[in-house]
Amino acid sequence: MESKQELTQVITRLGRERRQYLNDFFENCPEELVHAIQYERIPRGQAIMQAGMDCEYVWGIIRGEISVTDIQMLGNVYSFVESSGFSIIIIGDYEPFAGLTEFQNTIHAVTDCEGLKIPTAGYMRWMRQDGRALFMRAQIFAQTLAQEISNERKYLLLNGRDRLVLYLTQAYGKWNGEGAYVLQKTQAQLAQRIGMNVRTVQRSIQKLEADGLVTCIGSKLSISQKQYERLKEYREENLIR
Repeated sequence: MESKQELTQVITRLGRERRQYLNDFFENCPEELVHAIQYERIPRGQAIMQAGMDCEYVWGIIRGEISVTDIQMLGNVYSFVESSGFSIIIIGDYEPFAGLTEFQNTIHAVTDCEGLKIPTAGYMRWMRQDGRALFMRAQIFAQTLAQEISNERKYLLLNGRDRLVLYLTQAYGKWNGEGAYVLQKTQAQLAQRIGMNVRTVQRSIQKLEADGLVTCIGSKLSISQKQYERLKEYREENLIR
């Protein structure tokens, strides 16, 4: 950025909520850091940051949707829900605040995105000096943690069928193809994903198929657009609060 005025002009194009947040957040940003900030366009599907990479940059996502994607840990696969929520507008500073030098997760652009690429070293110096910006980030950290704890508690109470509904709607939502979506996962892999045993997964699939929400083709699950809409409707009416 050439100046704080240029940064302000970029922010001015945003929706009211994000615009207000970023205006307040960057109000006391040092000029030397403003000059180091880069405006970038991130194509859909591109990784913004990857697990294991050095924490060189913090990102301000000013337009578009992002997702924390699947990671490997001790041979197991973990999946995180896509989000376009307001609370994740700044990404990549959790690790520096925690004293970590490498990113713990991989984040992709779900849609074409626009972002502000901020050098981490300068960002952290700024946070140490600017109490208002630091408080704003602390609020988001606390809100995110509280929401994640609440979601985890709810998830633990869900039966296998409902956990499978959540996973299938998420998987279909990430798919970019046409026609029916065929899930390329074995029942053992599904069991690992949703935290249930294979027998529970088998019973859950049978229940969903009996209700017409999925179609079994051999050992694979197929989901049509209509079935996806019904799965999503069930999820929104019964599982999301």
